[in-house]
Amino acid sequence: MEEILDSFLSSPPAGTPSEVIEAFGRLVKTQDGVLPPSVFLEAVEQSPIAISITDPNADILYVNHAFEKLTGYTEDELIGRNQSLLSYKVTPSEVYNDLWSTLAQQRSWNGVLVNRRKDGGRYLADLTVAPVQGGDGETCYFLALHRDVTGVHDLERRLRNQKVLVESVVDAAPVVIALLDSDGKVLLDNHAYKKLLGDMRGKEPADRFLEELCDVIEEDRKRSNSKRTGFVNREVELAFEHGLTSRWFSCSGVWVNKTYPGADFYFSGDKDCGLLLVANEITHQKKQQEQIKMNAMRALMAEQQLGRAMRETLSGAIYQCQAPLNTASAVVAVMERRGDGEVNPAVTALSEIIQSGEAVLSCLQEALPAESIEANFPINLNEVIKDVIDVSIQRLLGESVIVAWEPEKDIPKVIGRNYALRSLFKQLLDNAVDALNEPECRYREIAITTRALDGEVEVVIRDTGPGIAQDKRLSVFEPFYSAWQNSKFRPGMGLTIALEIVRQHGGEIFIDPHYHGGCAIHVCLPANLNHKALSDEVP
Repeated sequence: MEEILDSFLSSPPAGTPSEVIEAFGRLVKTQDGVLPPSVFLEAVEQSPIAISITDPNADILYVNHAFEKLTGYTEDELIGRNQSLLSYKVTPSEVYNDLWSTLAQQRSWNGVLVNRRKDGGRYLADLTVAPVQGGDGETCYFLALHRDVTGVHDLERRLRNQKVLVESVVDAAPVVIALLDSDGKVLLDNHAYKKLLGDMRGKEPADRFLEELCDVIEEDRKRSNSKRTGFVNREVELAFEHGLTSRWFSCSGVWVNKTYPGADFYFSGDKDCGLLLVANEITHQKKQQEQIKMNAMRALMAEQQLGRAMRETLSGAIYQCQAPLNTASAVVAVMERRGDGEVNPAVTALSEIIQSGEAVLSCLQEALPAESIEANFPINLNEVIKDVIDVSIQRLLGESVIVAWEPEKDIPKVIGRNYALRSLFKQLLDNAVDALNEPECRYREIAITTRALDGEVEVVIRDTGPGIAQDKRLSVFEPFYSAWQNSKFRPGMGLTIALEIVRQHGGEIFIDPHYHGGCAIHVCLPANLNHKALSDEVP
């Protein structure tokens, strides 16, 4: 068969139409011979794609069964009719102009037309038209492939509308939303996230969130995708540069399956999990909580300070009253030994005075405020000092005092009593402010530093006041003594209370003899103090 065909094509009989020679020349040759034209005809007839062949004027010469099914017309109704029979008026003329311009250049054209079926129903036709050239190079026919894409278009439109709706909702949400890949790269974000990105001067907020949430995220990553639980309401503080205050966020995370695009991953399914991060700003709530905490702490510290001052004042008064009573008792004893047994009016009077005095002392003893017991636990002194500064901020601002606080990060904790330590540093801060109110003071600055030493934590409070004379550096820790002239209305118990609290915690407090820019008070507290060593009887 192949030899016969080759012989015919090499020397066709005279008068053989050129179309016949061209048709046989295009038969496909295989290892088993030549495919007959009937194979091509059956393949086109049974194709699930609607196929039509027209002449150069778009008059229909052939349609397959799929074309009849798509349009609703029979073959007899279509043959000889122009392809425009299917066109519908809503297709822009520019589309048809582009179609014919492309075909005129003998190039294939692909596009979408709105066509009309026999019953009047409209559909979207994804149409590919290819010119078929004859032996002379001119276009003899047009081969058109039609595909109904109405369902695909509707699905795309619904997906696009849904995408726009979701993006609108996400952008309008008053929370920060970001979808992150396994490397922490932002794949999708909303308007609130972009605003936060601007507030952070271009530094990626996701990096800060992941840094703060690394523990819970890494723990979840160890599990398989189906067993990851995410996290809910994890509070994160974002610190800002350029003088901006910190902001707080309540973060929740959900793992979302991510599918890779491309042919290579068509059958492999999901390859990774992205993290949908939702961060709700709670800065206002945190400020309210901090304000409530500060008010409660301020009230409790004031109450404890008042109780300590009252205790020390009454104890001092008892001590001062006890001395003359002891003297009177000694005088009565001497007079009784020297007497001749007769009643001595002086002795009687002194005895009555002694009894009255002892009754008064007893009342004073009963009037001493009871001491509350406070539990011991690990405490970060940086947090203590921060709270003390916050509690004292109104006085500091009111008296134009600048506080320079330089805490050392990651200092060890001390075992102590929460409010007792806050009261300690409140007394020292108040003492420093009192020093700045002295007439000799020119600059109103207080510097507070913390650092870790061998087995202890040191806190130094320096002021730019007049300083304390060498001969008074022990007296300032005694009851009812104050080195400051303008603190005459205070009971003079601040440093006495501070000394008591430091001793209760097994520490040391002293005034730096080498500091001459004012007064520098050092407090050293053991970092690894066994809490049993603290007296459980002293708050």
